[in-house]
Amino acid sequence: MHKAMGLHSGILLLTLLVALGPCNAGEPKSVVIETPSGPVRGYREDLNENLYVHRFIKIPYAEPPVGNLRFRKPNPIGKWSEVQGVPEKHGPACMQQDLGLELEFKPENSEDCLHVNVYVPGEVARGRRLAVMVYIYGGGFVFGCAGEYRGQRLAAHGDVIVVTFNYRLGLFGFLNLLDPVAKGNYGLWDQMMAIRWVHENIEAFGGNPDSITIFGESAGGMSVHYQTLFPSNEGMFQKAISMSGVVNRQVVTKDENIKKVIKKITESTECKMEDKAELFDCLQNLPPADVVAAVNVYDMMAPDNFTLEMLLGPSIDGELVTSKLYDTMHDRNAPESRFYRSVDFMAGTTNAEGSLLYFSILPDFEAALNFSHQDGIPQRVLCDAIIPGMIQDLYGSRPDLSEALCQFYSSDEGNEVQSNQAADFYGDSVMVAPTVSALLAHSRDNAGRRTYSYLVSAPSPLPFGPPAPPWFKGCGHADELYLLFDMPDLPIQNLTEAKHEQLSSRIIRYFTNFAKTGDPNSGDTPVDWPLYKPMERQYLNFDFELSVNKDFHVEATKIFQPELRELFVNDREEL
Repeated sequence: MHKAMGLHSGILLLTLLVALGPCNAGEPKSVVIETPSGPVRGYREDLNENLYVHRFIKIPYAEPPVGNLRFRKPNPIGKWSEVQGVPEKHGPACMQQDLGLELEFKPENSEDCLHVNVYVPGEVARGRRLAVMVYIYGGGFVFGCAGEYRGQRLAAHGDVIVVTFNYRLGLFGFLNLLDPVAKGNYGLWDQMMAIRWVHENIEAFGGNPDSITIFGESAGGMSVHYQTLFPSNEGMFQKAISMSGVVNRQVVTKDENIKKVIKKITESTECKMEDKAELFDCLQNLPPADVVAAVNVYDMMAPDNFTLEMLLGPSIDGELVTSKLYDTMHDRNAPESRFYRSVDFMAGTTNAEGSLLYFSILPDFEAALNFSHQDGIPQRVLCDAIIPGMIQDLYGSRPDLSEALCQFYSSDEGNEVQSNQAADFYGDSVMVAPTVSALLAHSRDNAGRRTYSYLVSAPSPLPFGPPAPPWFKGCGHADELYLLFDMPDLPIQNLTEAKHEQLSSRIIRYFTNFAKTGDPNSGDTPVDWPLYKPMERQYLNFDFELSVNKDFHVEATKIFQPELRELFVNDREEL
């Protein structure tokens, strides 16, 4: 595969500027450049009188995964002759279920979705050698698209090239039949292909193929961490930023959950074959909408139980994912760990990741336990249902751990405090403690590469997701994204307070400095961001007033990460 993927890696990039001028009346000025894959057209977009970008939208990076390429690893795109790129600000999304949310941005869904979008600050010139930031979107591996994340502001203010891309989701991206005919992880292979395409083509846009940072949020942050643990990515990128998501105990789909999905497929489609090869052929020939409708992850959740079960997502396939990477990343002799520790790494969370809890509570669960999350999350719900359900998924049968966590997250200070404690339990278990584990695995005895940690505490004026219940406090999951991207459903132009604009400028400066040099600090950053070291564990807190602190929610981390507890007992002794 790698030989095929690298067909263009040795090709000298051709002349940059082929055409310049308006496509036709009413369209913005455009530029056509020649890449190793073929000619592409970008469109100028003025942000203000001093800043502009060129956006290249809907550029293919792999063959369309349709027909007999459905449920298979992506094929390299090869070379095209017709000019690629559209004047619109986004292309189609990959096939995915409708979550029923009232959103301004609802792009067309298509199986032919493996495209990149490239945002170049200012003029497009091959010799500029700009740092490159490649973004991987989140959405639980079942929804999301590149078009949600417009890179104009980040590119223009950070003076970096920003790339976003689509990867396959749900069954299209992760169908695993527990048989060699369909081993899953096609979405992860898509990500690898997109990153490789950027490495091989970005010089034509003015980018530096030897200065590529991959970054992503939520499932995108997990995906970034996955990609740093695949040694076959060596040389494709040099830095990585995992935002509110890393490889954790529940990010690999269990075989029993895969079997549940297979059973659901045979119940909800005409594909009822027991033979896996026949089942695969049937699924390949279903209309795309029928594949989407075959499995709804929300419909498969038990109404009276709270679970972290991943039903559609990465799994151990014996080829790309060969082990439980949560454990492997700590084994410094493992090739996955060696590659991970060879790149500069940054990771962080928001201070209230537990907003995911009220995102996840379904009406049937509320009815079964006789409560409303809008009014609060009582201790009995936390201790009798939420904690045991999640601990079962993360650790197996551990009533002792469930009891300890019930005591730790219980409060007698009233409903508001108790409800936020319940949210903290969710955020600590899924995001905060695993992020500490990833940071320690990267930084321990690793003087050759840099490690940085951050926290975002400033509440968003445009919170992500459904309306927050009145008791909820803090910066919730995904609430930092407005600081980096222009998002159709979180329009930055609605922000009028200078403090939000200043915070956005600061986080863009720190992140793009890291992308350029591996060090987020520079002469124009207001606070010196220290390296994350195992004995010090400092992070930069992105609040309206920046500060450097240590050990966010450390007591919770000690409970969730018993294998690292000795580090917190004796700070003077590095592991």
